[in-house]
Amino acid sequence: MEVSGKSLQKSNKVPENHVIATDIEHRFKTLPTITSRATDLNSLEVKSTLAQLHADLLLYDLHFDWLNNATKKHENAALAKLGELIHLLKALIVSLQRQMSKPEVIRTPARSLPLPSIPVSQWEVVQSSLEILQKFRLYCDWTLRVLLSLKLKN
Repeated sequence: MEVSGKSLQKSNKVPENHVIATDIEHRFKTLPTITSRATDLNSLEVKSTLAQLHADLLLYDLHFDWLNNATKKHENAALAKLGELIHLLKALIVSLQRQMSKPEVIRTPARSLPLPSIPVSQWEVVQSSLEILQKFRLYCDWTLRVLLSLKLKN
């Protein structure tokens, strides 16, 4: 795996300000969910794990594209940062695809999912972005732990 050991070591702790709000409305039933437990980390296999990470990142990419369209409609000031995030996510997907070619992992094709309609109000955009970003942050934390576990095994 071509993951920088130094960057993983620096970021393998959950930041102190890591807070997940529980009072947000859950509009996105199509976001990837973490079905594993911490005890499952030792039993992960490279091929199936990389395939699942790829499928999940494609789903997040779809949701971030939706959020980008919603944000553009409401001329949100965070549009530039969201664009950076989408660019980094797409680069991560390409990097993962390269990693998947080495152990010959079968890729799951991108899915088309029914997403909510573009929010009418700015507040709905804020709520939607909060939900997507908070779940993505939690997902990234879990993914980091998974990648560390795979790296230690190989």
